[in-house]
Amino acid sequence: MIRFFFLIQLMLPIFLVQACAPVNQNQIIASGQVPLTSRQLFDMVSNNSLHLEAVDFDATLFFNTDGTLAAIDRLKNRDVGKWDISSENQLCIKYRTWYYGDTKCYRVFPAETGGKYILFTENGARYCTAEFLTADPYNLSQQLGKPKGKQYLREQFVRKNGSPVFNTSSRKEKNGKTKTKTKNIPSKGQAKNNKRDDLIRIARNCPGCNLQGINLKDARLIGANLKGANLAGADLSGANLRRADLTGANLTGARLVATSLAGAVLIDADLSNADLTGSNLIKAKLNNAVLNGTILDGANLESAEGYRN
Repeated sequence: MIRFFFLIQLMLPIFLVQACAPVNQNQIIASGQVPLTSRQLFDMVSNNSLHLEAVDFDATLFFNTDGTLAAIDRLKNRDVGKWDISSENQLCIKYRTWYYGDTKCYRVFPAETGGKYILFTENGARYCTAEFLTADPYNLSQQLGKPKGKQYLREQFVRKNGSPVFNTSSRKEKNGKTKTKTKNIPSKGQAKNNKRDDLIRIARNCPGCNLQGINLKDARLIGANLKGANLAGADLSGANLRRADLTGANLTGARLVATSLAGAVLIDADLSNADLTGSNLIKAKLNNAVLNGTILDGANLESAEGYRN
């Protein structure tokens, strides 16, 4: 019993410190603190490093002035990504593979301890503490010398070639003069893009649908529900299917080159003869998936469930 009371006395100061620490953004604002401005954020991180520490995260990030970043965690795992500052005075971070490549934005407040900061998520919850480090202590910038990834040019072509075609028609008015009016008719390129957008919207929630041979290259299908869908021979190269549900889907002969399937559910899916060259399958669920003849050259299968090489 004496030992029990001794432990309680020993732990009490820790509990009190945690209780006093601001756990949400409203509390720290109520204490009189104000977040860093966008300019202050840029001056702090540009060409410098931050050590971020949370319950589930402990890593040092180097922020290159050109908007790229490199990171290393306490287990020496490395990643690269991008950073930016939003108009709402938030530091935004996007890793290539960590956190499934999602963009996370944080409002940053100075802590009472000099050189340290507190980061809050967009919903106001406290995320982590950060310690400001001058320059690049781990030579992380060397990770940024890798070749640049693919560039996507569709939007450039749309802007260049997707202008509407004008059709003219004329009619005579009472005074005998002819008045010409124009009306906008969508170009073939615009009509094709509209049809494609419709297909993408359908594919975002289409369990059991027959989408055999469909072309959804580079489509944004994050979290799509394609459970049991027939996607045999479909082209999903470069598509973003992060966390999509493809349970029991038929993907035989499908093209999934450089496709993001991070966190996707592929349980019982048939991937026979599918091409997943360079695809991202980090934390994907492949339990009981059929992989006969599946091409996985260069695919990232880190922490993928149910995969046996």
